[in-house]
Amino acid sequence: MTSPPLTDEAAGAVVDAMIPLLGIPMAPEWRDAVAANVKATAAAAALVLEVPLDDAVEPAPVFRA
Repeated sequence: MTSPPLTDEAAGAVVDAMIPLLGIPMAPEWRDAVAANVKATAAAAALVLEVPLDDAVEPAPVFRA
């Protein structure tokens, strides 16, 4: 099942909600660019979540040198 794409308004609402929670200072002129990045990240996450995984799939091993 796919989620609808994140709207500009929803991405802006995410930014407005997260900035005070994270305590990150942000100039007001950055808001649109940050919201665009939130929207792009949500679109990339949707692509990853669309890939069906079998119940028997296991994570790859970690090799250390």
